[in-house]
Amino acid sequence: MDSDPFTIRIFVVDGDPAGVRLIDRMNWTGVGIVFPRDQWQSVRIRAELNRTGIYILVGYKEGDAEDDDLPTLYIGEGDAVKDRIDSHVQTKEFWEHGYVFTTSNNGLNKAHVRWLERELIQQAKKAGRSKLDNGTAPSEPPLSEAERADSRAFLREILQVLPIMGLRAFEEPKPVATPRAPPSIAPISAPMSAVPVIGSPDDVVIVVPAQEGGF
Repeated sequence: MDSDPFTIRIFVVDGDPAGVRLIDRMNWTGVGIVFPRDQWQSVRIRAELNRTGIYILVGYKEGDAEDDDLPTLYIGEGDAVKDRIDSHVQTKEFWEHGYVFTTSNNGLNKAHVRWLERELIQQAKKAGRSKLDNGTAPSEPPLSEAERADSRAFLREILQVLPIMGLRAFEEPKPVATPRAPPSIAPISAPMSAVPVIGSPDDVVIVVPAQEGGF
């Protein structure tokens, strides 16, 4: 993903920053919607959700001792996203938030969103920051060269916007530099030939350099 600067707009639908939010950006036909599960009934009437799109359901599964701190994701697509999420409200208990991406001009078709679904599943596995509720990854749909380029550009936009929407499960962890251990301090010692001897051979005084830990 590139690191060029960009501007996005976030519209807080009901005035609650933790509620329903719409995200778009300049020169992009896509629109992102994030919503809490308990507000689905009021969200599902939005026109954007009657369009072809991709969605991500996020939450935590109880009783799974392994990686309890990792969220569980379900990634899906649909010709009408609303109908797919309606079914998940009935069949999937774990999810707490939904993330949906459609377009303002119906620019996505079934092949586009199947490709996006497959790529997002692969990216989530690669990042290793979540558990997937998906069974198997879908096969790659046939796309023309132009369609593949458009889909890849749309995916790049999604991956840039998701962290701002509060979901970082697709970001690969960056290596952290290991702090270097401070060099060990060797004890100061003086060669015996350099140690001054005071007094006669029967009453010898040897001067030893003192250090912080003692003689």
